[in-house]
Amino acid sequence: MAYETMLTAQDGGVLTITFNRPDVLNAFNDRMIAELGDILKGAERDAAVRCLVLTGAGRGFSAGQDLNAFLEREASPDPPSIGEHLRAGYNVLVTRLRQTEKPVVAAVNGVAAGVGLSLALACDLRVAAENASFTLGFSKIGLIPDGGASFMLPLLVGLGRAAELAFTSDRIDAAEAHRLGLVNRVAPPDDLLAETHKLAAQLANLPTRALGLTKRAFNHAILPDLAAWLDYEAHLQEIAGRSRDHREGVAAFMEKRRPNFTGE
Repeated sequence: MAYETMLTAQDGGVLTITFNRPDVLNAFNDRMIAELGDILKGAERDAAVRCLVLTGAGRGFSAGQDLNAFLEREASPDPPSIGEHLRAGYNVLVTRLRQTEKPVVAAVNGVAAGVGLSLALACDLRVAAENASFTLGFSKIGLIPDGGASFMLPLLVGLGRAAELAFTSDRIDAAEAHRLGLVNRVAPPDDLLAETHKLAAQLANLPTRALGLTKRAFNHAILPDLAAWLDYEAHLQEIAGRSRDHREGVAAFMEKRRPNFTGE
């Protein structure tokens, strides 16, 4: 596959994958989902790849789902449901990130929002630039956290704090994310990639088989029903996606106004 929305570079055993739609803060469209899935599939099978780094080009890690692409899909003659979109797209990515038996590190270089944050949460480790920011954002358009965030976030920060972040869609900075355990390390913006690659190189030089089995053990202990959880999350998102509040939230976002939610 020729990649239009992704950049890849390998240095030793470290493969760096860069989301490359900087003009829209690396918001995901269908092409981007497919390309990332293809790269992850290849990396999982490539013995020369012993650690993966995910990052974003430009000012952001990822602003999440591209709502313009979402609305275009909704306007098509036979639009897929939100639930099926998740099952065929983001759920596949999250499953690959969790099941590849190699360390995956997110280098969060700016905003990580919506499903962009979800994908960062699915990685094994997260290093954030000091100027990075984090927000779920789903509640602002009448949806639930998806891309695995509905269970990864409570695992990382606890149920009460996860509920606050999900309900309010508050934006937090890198220092607060580190305090909560959302990220493992924080680095100056200019040093982010160097610090992340230093960590990734360390991981790549460790016994890959043992690290992979450790990841498998962790998954078995705390994510034994990953596929079922992702499917149920998609089911709930399908219900939320049919609500009036979702339609109002998207309209308000596109029109850059305050939404008027009615609870319906």
